[in-house]
This record gives sequence, C-alpha cells and structure tokens, in this order.
Amino acid sequence: MQSIKNQYAYVLKSIKKDKTLKPVYKNLSNKTYIVSGATRGIGYNISKKLALNGANVIMLGKTIENHPKLDNTIFSAADDINELCKDNKCVPIACDIRNHSEIDDVINQTKSYFGTINGAVLNASALCLKNTIDQTNKDTMLMSSVNINGTYLMGQKCIQLMYKNFEPSHLLIIAPPLDMLYDSDWWTNHFYYSMSKFNMSLMAKFWNKEFYNVAVNTLWPRTTINTAPVKNILGGDEMINISRTTDIMGDAALNIFLSNPLICNGKNFIDDEVLTSLDIDLQQYKVNKHVPDKDLMPDFFC
Repeated sequence: MQSIKNQYAYVLKSIKKDKTLKPVYKNLSNKTYIVSGATRGIGYNISKKLALNGANVIMLGKTIENHPKLDNTIFSAADDINELCKDNKCVPIACDIRNHSEIDDVINQTKSYFGTINGAVLNASALCLKNTIDQTNKDTMLMSSVNINGTYLMGQKCIQLMYKNFEPSHLLIIAPPLDMLYDSDWWTNHFYYSMSKFNMSLMAKFWNKEFYNVAVNTLWPRTTINTAPVKNILGGDEMINISRTTDIMGDAALNIFLSNPLICNGKNFIDDEVLTSLDIDLQQYKVNKHVPDKDLMPDFFC
C-alpha cells in the first residue's frame, strides 16, 4: 500500500469556493428522492442525511437477506434510519438495477407513494479492479450491466418522472470528474472499471444539457472512504485508518440538493470542495483524527 501512497500522494490544493452551492432551501421537507445502492456505505449515508433533513427517501438495494461479511439488508437499513428520524421517512424497495422490470416496479411504487420525485442519487456500482490481461468476462459483464446499463436505465426512468415537474429537480451521479479522463494513471491498471465509471460521468454531462429543468451533477470523494469495498478489496484496516467517513459524502450530497438546481448544475463536484465552499470543517470526517491531511489516502480519479 505504501507504493500506492508514494505514487498518488495526497496533495493539499487551494480549493476555490463554488458560489452556486449557496443553499436556497432550509430543509428538504415534502421532497422525495430515490437513492440506488442504499443498503450500506455512501448510499446509506446519503439516504440518512436526506431523511434527517426532512425528505422522503426511496432506498434501493439488492441485499434482502443477511450476509456474513456485509452490513444490513435494504429493509434493515431503512428501519435504522427511520428509527433515527423517529418517523417513517424511508421506504425500502428491493431492486437490482440490472433488471429493467425491477426498475419499472420502483417507479410505479414511487408514483403510488409520492406521485413524483424531486431528485435522485445514482450510487449503485460494481468494482472489479484488474488489468486488461486478468479481467474476466464475468467482471466486464457485471460492470457493464451495473455501471453503464443499470445507471442509464435508472437515470432514464428518474428523469421521466422529474422533467415534467413544475419545480426544477436534481440528479446526482456518484462518478469521477471528467477532467481526469486524459490522465493515463487512472486507466492503465484497471481499464474496464475506469471506462465504466466515466460512462456514468458522460451521462451526467449530457443529460444536464438535454433537460433544462433537471440539474445533473457528479460527486466523487477526494480520499478513500470507510466502506466495505475499501476494506475488503482495496486495503483492509490499514487503508480505512487513513480514509474519511461516509459522512463527508452524505453531507456533500445534502448540500448539493439544498442548492438552486437552475444554477447548480453541470458540475463535477469533489466532496471536500463542496463542504469547503460552505465553510464546513473537514477535520470531523477523518476516521482517525490524528492522521495529517497529507497522509490521507487519495481515491481513484482524484
């Protein structure tokens, strides 16, 4: 892991404040959001932050039975947040975004419960970090069906609900910034994963142009985040110790949704840039508060 740290050293940058992030809503009461990949990790935290801020949240996930290595089912995840809110703000729906009929069911249930939605978070993603020689057909099929096809179909159905709304809506995609597209370091050792994630970034860029009343942005973490993939696939407890918590992504997403979608759109946001723009202290998000900023582990594409 030290070789990775040496190659991709965290660089403190002069972050310019983004004035489009100025909040125009005090809270998200009477607003409804769909969040995919909401069972745990970043999707769970975003769902929690939206619900605690008054929103109704349709939580989507494909885990419906307890798993020995993973936290939560989609149902227990929603129950946990509802208990925190002391209200039934979250509605769990089992959904594998690879299955178009399950996406259709989500949309039909959402319309039945709430009529429409005010925003969505496309977070569900598949991670298989292998080079071209070692990447299996199973890996590529999984990443294609989730990161590309599933994201597109889920986004399409959400946009079909939102673009007819009287008030402008928000669509947020958890995907990397496009300005890293030309950096070969982010391609050569995990080409197919990178290609699939940048497809998600391209969806955001051009959906934002296609639908004038749906603000489409991306959000990506500056550092690794304390999630199951980081612990189980990337670097274990050692990497978790030099990561940030999921709260930084949850708070960043919340503040994007509190902004004016007519102004705050077409952006490739990084989590700490969002919060720095709003004068929110970043130190609270470290897993280990004693780790210096320069020793935090940088995430991919950033």
